[in-house]
Amino acid sequence: MTETFRSFIMLTNANVTGKYIYGDKFQILPAPDHFPRTPYAEADHPCLLEIKYNFTPDPTRKMPDQTEVSDWIQRKDHEKKIIHEIMNLFNAFSFSKFVQTQDIHSWTIRTDDNIAIEPEWRQLSYFVRDHQHEISEFTKSPASRIDEINTSEFYNFGGRFVGSDFSIPDLFSYVLDAYYSLAPDNRNALLKSLTLFNNAIKIKPISPSISFACFVSSIESLVDHIHKGVKIDKCKECSAPRYAVTKKFTEFLAKYSSDSKELIKFYKKSYGQRSKILHAGALFLGEHIPAAWAESDWESYHMNSGIERVCRIAFTNWILERHPLNQDMTR
Repeated sequence: MTETFRSFIMLTNANVTGKYIYGDKFQILPAPDHFPRTPYAEADHPCLLEIKYNFTPDPTRKMPDQTEVSDWIQRKDHEKKIIHEIMNLFNAFSFSKFVQTQDIHSWTIRTDDNIAIEPEWRQLSYFVRDHQHEISEFTKSPASRIDEINTSEFYNFGGRFVGSDFSIPDLFSYVLDAYYSLAPDNRNALLKSLTLFNNAIKIKPISPSISFACFVSSIESLVDHIHKGVKIDKCKECSAPRYAVTKKFTEFLAKYSSDSKELIKFYKKSYGQRSKILHAGALFLGEHIPAAWAESDWESYHMNSGIERVCRIAFTNWILERHPLNQDMTR
């Protein structure tokens, strides 16, 4: 296998002023001074993501027409998977997150000092011509480490302050340790759940209802993986499964989030609401009938923000339980 280093220009929702190094896998650095920057605090900010990997192309991989998949295509695909994985981990466990750019065209209106408001047809993208993508080793940066915030305070607050710099919870490195130590099937299952979770965040401005269903499904997906292969007893009289889906969902969150009576009621209500949304099209009030500050809208808002926080806490506790140090203590 060939040891490879690569440097990628990334965009984040918070300005990266420090560095974050995770072992010999990857590091995040502030963007060089000559990189274009926005004059606004809340915007997409550039940074560098440097990764290290070992990769050997598979000569047996075929295209749909049975021609060989070129080595450079396989390498690009491998790099894309690594970046996707890192993005999902940051976006799920931190409020400072990467922004996915898309090479699309759209009408735009300038937001600088130009007085005339004239729409312009532009490509939405960010790149720097002289950036060196291929590097021989990780860049040694004099930048100080990025801020690490107490995890409990981080999650209970439920977001980041407007204009704050890129930061992470102080248990994030332990989360990564646990993630990269998981067996491949467990890692893939968690990554699938984190993808659903992050999709829920992206969808929220468009459809709070579908976003809510995705949050619930992100937990349900992991619960289903945990119980894969487990025989479910059925009632002799009616053949209904004794261990219902709602019960598995509720018990998982009671164990990895909170077992308070109030929250257990919230878990059950959330799963019921998810079913209503997906099976009966019962959207939150205010989505299909816009209403101004209706009490029902406030309830929907709190359900959505609440399930997001519960998911993030449950994912964190579930994966930390699988940290190598915790595994050693239970043996």
